[in-house]
Amino acid sequence: MTLLFGLLGRGIGYTLSPYIHNTVFKLHNIDAEYQVLDIPEDELDHRIEDIFERFYGLNVTIPYKIKIIKYLDELTQEAEIVGAVNTIKTRNRRVGHNTDTIGIELSLRRNNVNIDGRRCLILGAGGAARAAAYVFHRNGAEKIVVCNRTRTRAEEMREHFKRRGIPIDVVEWERRNEVAGESEIIINCTPIGTLSEESPLDPDVFNREKTVIDMVYRPRYTKLLRDAAARGAKVVDGLTILIYQALEADRFWLNIDIRDDVFNAVEKVLEDLV
Repeated sequence: MTLLFGLLGRGIGYTLSPYIHNTVFKLHNIDAEYQVLDIPEDELDHRIEDIFERFYGLNVTIPYKIKIIKYLDELTQEAEIVGAVNTIKTRNRRVGHNTDTIGIELSLRRNNVNIDGRRCLILGAGGAARAAAYVFHRNGAEKIVVCNRTRTRAEEMREHFKRRGIPIDVVEWERRNEVAGESEIIINCTPIGTLSEESPLDPDVFNREKTVIDMVYRPRYTKLLRDAAARGAKVVDGLTILIYQALEADRFWLNIDIRDDVFNAVEKVLEDLV
């Protein structure tokens, strides 16, 4: 029987996830298929049980990474600390996991980025931002600052981590360029730049002392990353993070090892799409 996997989100027609997972299934000779589940928010309540029944595993993206938790039986330690879920195993018990942390961490390692003792800025306060905060904290960041367009959401994130002994500062969105100038590590966890020439930051904030990470992966090299690279900053692209977090999801669902040859094969498939 073909195993069904899918991505649950809203307004996600741009996703590359089916290409990634279907490539992995093919490479490992697994009889499985990956689909996109674009579900309106007002329909989630009455459709979620059927989705859980039909799908062996799910990925979760905007706007459901935090909302989905109430439907689950259990969270992994990673997901509980982050407070957001992007991967679910549905058999027997519905277990929520967070693979964004692994995606970010492996991408930083691949690019030789050291977080220890650095001042970090996170743009955004959703599930990806929470994953970034946790990664920065457990890798020794000196300071973590969050800027989000809706301040209350950033404050909710701060309170979530405060209860877990992880200090985060919140700064008004209007001050993001000022804070970026003072930061050594910057990550964009907003959708700004997706399939557009927008950037959340002024180009003049970048220099050779900074590392800039973008969770946006279409285009692979966003205006934010191009601006940063042009001024000598090290950049980490969202496609690398996307692939690593997807491979971690496959490991969680099916015990598939994260291997360099699989990463390279998936990256080659995606090159023409971004």
